[in-house]
Amino acid sequence: MKIISALALSGIMVLATGKLTAQKSIKDTAAYLKKFETNREKYIGKPFSLLLKDMALLQIRKAKSEISEDAANTLLTTRFLFSDQNIDSSQPALVIRWKADDAPVTPIEFLEQDHQYRFTVSERNFFEKKVIRDLMVKQ
Repeated sequence: MKIISALALSGIMVLATGKLTAQKSIKDTAAYLKKFETNREKYIGKPFSLLLKDMALLQIRKAKSEISEDAANTLLTTRFLFSDQNIDSSQPALVIRWKADDAPVTPIEFLEQDHQYRFTVSERNFFEKKVIRDLMVKQ
């Protein structure tokens, strides 16, 4: 009987410990994103992959880019959303202004249309080497 009680107690402790160390959920997306905006200097001039790595508690769900006809700076900004709501709905978003480069934007135009603005591995691969010029939170 003592062995069964000890095993049960050990099992409960293991489950409780696992529950305590599990990833925390974000209750206030805007407040979480504001932390990155406040520390923007850490990300400006750096590849987007650094920001993605630091944003461990919240995953990007959708992204919509603003593309220009200006050949010198075709990819202006991208609005990153953290819910599955409509891309044009009012919700907290992280807006990134990109440093100009000569990479074609045709792939992201195609991916956004094909994936209905969902942020998939393809979009992640496209953006992760892009250099951040500025970032801000929009609500």
